[in-house]
Amino acid sequence: MTIVHYARLEINGQELYGTAKLLNGSGYLFRKDGERKATLVSYTDVNLMLYGRCDLVAAADHADGNRVVRCSQTLLEVR
Repeated sequence: MTIVHYARLEINGQELYGTAKLLNGSGYLFRKDGERKATLVSYTDVNLMLYGRCDLVAAADHADGNRVVRCSQTLLEVR
């Protein structure tokens, strides 16, 4: 099972929002919202902030009758 978190990565003082996919033994593959290019980030990097797991957030929202519309700087917009 692939583990993916909503995440924030700070690079040179700029905050980037997107998702971080856990890679076995390597760290996280961070992908900025709307981009295909990804950055490998060490699991010990203090500039990576992990939020909720994407699958659990989507499941909780589905159970509540909501639908996750997008992931952004506000993390989630639910309608």
